[in-house]
Amino acid sequence: MLDFLARIAVESTLNQWIQDVYWLWPILEILHFIGLSLLLGGLIIMDLRMAGHFRSLDPHATHRLLPLVFLGFGLNLGTGILFFVGDPMRYSINIGFQIKMVLVLVAGLNALLYYWKVRPLMRDWTEYTQPPTIARIVAYTSLVAWTGVLLCGRLIPYVGTG
Repeated sequence: MLDFLARIAVESTLNQWIQDVYWLWPILEILHFIGLSLLLGGLIIMDLRMAGHFRSLDPHATHRLLPLVFLGFGLNLGTGILFFVGDPMRYSINIGFQIKMVLVLVAGLNALLYYWKVRPLMRDWTEYTQPPTIARIVAYTSLVAWTGVLLCGRLIPYVGTG
């Protein structure tokens, strides 16, 4: 699948444009970092609260961080696609990238579980509410998955083709 996408991307005009514009790659790196900061910054607070930590924080107030999380995810999705299109042969065979994509999928499925099972339970939470097991599992899964995404992303230049 990645090989197929890489072959399409390498022949695209977008690939050539990304390679030709000198400052584009560093700008994409900066935007990717900002996106990751927004994404993880909001999720860490939300997930730790959902797991039962920092109970003095109103869970509904922490939920208001979600637009920043979505903005961060959108930035990372957009810049990530441009990274792949800009150097598809490198990314498609890189074990760090492949693991990162699996972890993004796990995090996405976990987010669906949050919306399906946990969010309806949180409507009545107070600072005294003991989070149910499903909330703690979803929260810690999110933290582990997104930390793995961060680590694998940082390892991409160093792990090669594995």
